[in-house]
Amino acid sequence: MTQVLLIHSALGLRPAVLDLAERLRASGHAVLAPDLYEGKTFDGSEEGYAAAIAFSTENDAAIEERADAAYEQLSGPRVVMGFSRGASTAQRWVQEGRPEAVGALLIAGGGHWEGFTPATWPAGVPVAFHHAIDDPYGDLPEIAQLVAIVTRAGSDVSDYVYPGRGHLFFDKELTDEYDAANTELLLTRLQGFLTRFP
Repeated sequence: MTQVLLIHSALGLRPAVLDLAERLRASGHAVLAPDLYEGKTFDGSEEGYAAAIAFSTENDAAIEERADAAYEQLSGPRVVMGFSRGASTAQRWVQEGRPEAVGALLIAGGGHWEGFTPATWPAGVPVAFHHAIDDPYGDLPEIAQLVAIVTRAGSDVSDYVYPGRGHLFFDKELTDEYDAANTELLLTRLQGFLTRFP
């Protein structure tokens, strides 16, 4: 059984995130998926994303405090996993050198931004990126930079690129983004990654 701390995207703790967490639990993993927005969610329209980003930016300090509190609820090794904005939180924990963070799953997010994220990665902490090739919110050059940083650190890194343009392509309610085949492939790869840990 792997302990997983799952951080939702800027759209909040939507049903699709809870469903994915349940599917990982059904595979035998312990998954904590905290609600960092305290019940608030946003839809996947252009206006919804804009409102979510504004809310996330305005409340960033409080959101990160809640995330850190969730991190402290756990004891022992854990894989940190984040979607979009949540990927940056998961990435932060690893780059801070927290010894309990033994692996990272960065979905539709993560990367290296000059002046904002360290150009370092701890040796021995594997990471896997998952993102659509034409994701309108994606930062492919920044992901590529972090892939290079992780590789130079001697850690295992996988960069999985999916067809299509869905940012959160696992969310059935986001009809312009959802891709059933990509969702099943994502789940299979997540499960495979988690088997690395006792």
